[in-house]
Amino acid sequence: MNRSSGVIENLQSSIECSAETYRIPSCIKSAILLLPFILMVLFAILLLLPSTRSVGLWLLQENHPIELGTAFILFAGCAVSMVRAVKIRKVGGTFIIYGFYIVFGMGLLFVAMEELAWGQWLFGFETPEACKVINRQGETTLHNLAFFQGHSEFTRMTFGLGALAGVWIGLYPKFSKIGVPALLLPWIAIIIVHAGIDAFNDFIPIQPRFDLAINKTSELIELYIASTAFLYPFLNGRIQD
Repeated sequence: MNRSSGVIENLQSSIECSAETYRIPSCIKSAILLLPFILMVLFAILLLLPSTRSVGLWLLQENHPIELGTAFILFAGCAVSMVRAVKIRKVGGTFIIYGFYIVFGMGLLFVAMEELAWGQWLFGFETPEACKVINRQGETTLHNLAFFQGHSEFTRMTFGLGALAGVWIGLYPKFSKIGVPALLLPWIAIIIVHAGIDAFNDFIPIQPRFDLAINKTSELIELYIASTAFLYPFLNGRIQD
């Protein structure tokens, strides 16, 4: 019990001191903490009100603002992660630390390209026949292959749990350079809760309209994942190495 209380106190202290730790104004700290809840409420209003539902659904469609914004933020996260790796190497950081940021950045680049179907809709090239046969959407992507389609909530859950573990790891000074800032806990919590409900709904359907809402808002959760993935190296890069 005492150990659990100590972890909670460390998290609370980390969040409270985050403005000083990450050298950001208090207003930015508040924005990072509150923005995920504000966005969720705004989209709930858009989708619940008949007069705005079409706008909310349009925003969540493929190749529309939310998905394109997700890809842009992932590209930015990749760049920031690579810069972080270079800075750590320059100050004599170990290969494990800067190598982690390189792998993380390359992962973000891969996911960003998947979001854009590897530029297929931007440049208009045809899907190879071998991919078209096994891809549920006829795209040049891996995440739409038949055995992945409809199970993306487990990928989202894995990211959320991994980020949560990163927050815990960051409490130890030895791993502070790769730890996830506790300031991102609201984003992580929403990702995990949404993915958990989505997974539960796969096995025990709750209600058809609810299931549709969860599926549609999964695009918004992907934006949350991209934002968390960008803020992670960005905030850590503001700590004095």
